[in-house]
Amino acid sequence: MRNPKSPSGSGGSVTWLAKGISIEDSQDQLRFELQQLPNPMSTSQEVKISEKRQRLSARIEKFHSNGQEFFKAFCGKEEEEEEDREFWDEDEGYWGVPEEEVEEVAYELMSIWMPSSIGSAKLTELGLVDLLKEERELRIGQANDCLDQLRTDLGNKAMEGTRTKKEIQKVVARVNKHVRGYQRARQAIFRLDPNVDMVEKYQEILPKDLAVSKEVTEENRFGQGTSKLPWFWMMDGEQSQLNFQGGGLMEEFYMINWLKARARRDRWKEEVSLKRALLSTEPGKEAYAKKQMGLWNDFAKKARLMFQGKQVDCI
Repeated sequence: MRNPKSPSGSGGSVTWLAKGISIEDSQDQLRFELQQLPNPMSTSQEVKISEKRQRLSARIEKFHSNGQEFFKAFCGKEEEEEEDREFWDEDEGYWGVPEEEVEEVAYELMSIWMPSSIGSAKLTELGLVDLLKEERELRIGQANDCLDQLRTDLGNKAMEGTRTKKEIQKVVARVNKHVRGYQRARQAIFRLDPNVDMVEKYQEILPKDLAVSKEVTEENRFGQGTSKLPWFWMMDGEQSQLNFQGGGLMEEFYMINWLKARARRDRWKEEVSLKRALLSTEPGKEAYAKKQMGLWNDFAKKARLMFQGKQVDCI
């Protein structure tokens, strides 16, 4: 069965999956808000957090209830009962912990059930291939959206120059939010489609990748010969770049980086052609060899000076 209807009549499995992703985003937002609050919180702050947790609790319970109906719709009642018999045998006895010993988990920390929670192998075994494909497409869209928003914030941050401390904190918070959303989508994609192509396409975002591009802020700096943008700026070529029809700062950002990349390419090509011309003649080869000899002799002299008096004889 493809995209069965929700028992509440509010949409199909795609809608249900999208709500699950939205709940994860709400959990992330609530965790972030809690990190910003003082400890202990004031009474008004505790009331607001409690209300948000209650709303989040209702959404999670409704989501899980609808999820059980979708499981039946995809697998069928008989298959569900068969799976229950496979995982649970009354003769094995009760293996759970007593109810009074179960610690309550905060709703912002609670894991919600999604197809990616059990992985592609188990989903295939249960006949939930369609559900797997639907979440995979949604997760890919989520990852691409997060990367798109991340590029926008980093690009605007590089182009707009000096800001107040409060404005910088807001940009940093948005960047971190996009990165967290991308990482959640990336992990789900790998559980749903663990192949090499996905791993190469959706790489890990490292702290160094979030630095502001110095091609704009420090145009005359040293070391530009090996400078390059992080991988997500060049993802899939033109498909990853923003729509420049309206112009703006992002268009200028890409233009500056493209022009500098072209200049580096032209300079490298010129150096290669000069080296080839130099080494094509005997005097050129001899001059190159003497240059290398002088360079490494200089390295040796510096090394001897640095280690002078610091060497220890080994027994």
